[in-house]
Amino acid sequence: MAEDGQHAKLFTAHHFMVLGLKYARFPNWQRYKPKRRIHRFKQHFGMKPQTVEDVWRLLRNSDNPDIRLPKKAKPKELLIAIRHLFKYHTEADLAMFFNIKTEKTVRRWANRYVRRISLLFPDLIGTLADNDEGLVFLMSIDGIHCPIEEPRPWSKKWSSHKFGGKPAVNYEFGVLPHKPKLAWVHEPTPPGAMNDLSVFRSKLKGEMPEGRRLIADSIYSAEPEYISTKNDLDPQPISKFKDRVLSRHENYNQRVKCFGIMKLKFRHRGFAATEDWQQRHQQAMHAVCVLVQLQLNNGTQTLLDPYP
Repeated sequence: MAEDGQHAKLFTAHHFMVLGLKYARFPNWQRYKPKRRIHRFKQHFGMKPQTVEDVWRLLRNSDNPDIRLPKKAKPKELLIAIRHLFKYHTEADLAMFFNIKTEKTVRRWANRYVRRISLLFPDLIGTLADNDEGLVFLMSIDGIHCPIEEPRPWSKKWSSHKFGGKPAVNYEFGVLPHKPKLAWVHEPTPPGAMNDLSVFRSKLKGEMPEGRRLIADSIYSAEPEYISTKNDLDPQPISKFKDRVLSRHENYNQRVKCFGIMKLKFRHRGFAATEDWQQRHQQAMHAVCVLVQLQLNNGTQTLLDPYP
């Protein structure tokens, strides 16, 4: 099937798989069983082709002109952005993988599509009020650190204890306890200046709906009116419930860290200003959260439950 024009609108998961395997140099893919084909595709793009189709349809059909793709948009361009987020290789490597002559071209397409994907975040994830379904335990919360290049001028506020004092940014995630759904993101904050408890007090604490509580680890124990943490006095059913919720949250964090742009050192030197690289990182995080949520929605990924 052609990659451009009207035919691109009809691209399905199968077409994305074939196109991705073409660039992955996987000859004679028809000889292999579907499971092997999908496995090879995931090795290069980090998700099953169904999720790529889901993103493509959302971008093609959006009513928002900042999100909606132009009529001549090519599926290859979306694959460039997804591989960029997943592998986070250099632009030279990305250009070589897709047989593109210049690094400038892959940079342009990666940036344009990452921005468009990130703009799906508000509708797909929603606000805290959108995710309040009336349960006493609204969600679990935890911080996740993502490594970055050393900002200039250097400040200890970017120092992360999770990376031995090396620079990072911190995001506060909230995950619903009863379904695989991200409900809250507060980002990005400097981990050397604000620990997880300080981040909670700076934003989420003031937005908590009345009568709702959160579940978190022991660093949040100083806020017992808002947050329930594990303790030795919990009855066994409550202890298992907290274990389950926190384990699912950790699994969500791992889904995010599967993307190289969140796991590897974020390259921001050359950006015009400090605000620029933070905005770029936040944009990338929103795009990753969209891709993770779409995988959870279509069932190609799950948050493994220790007490199924």
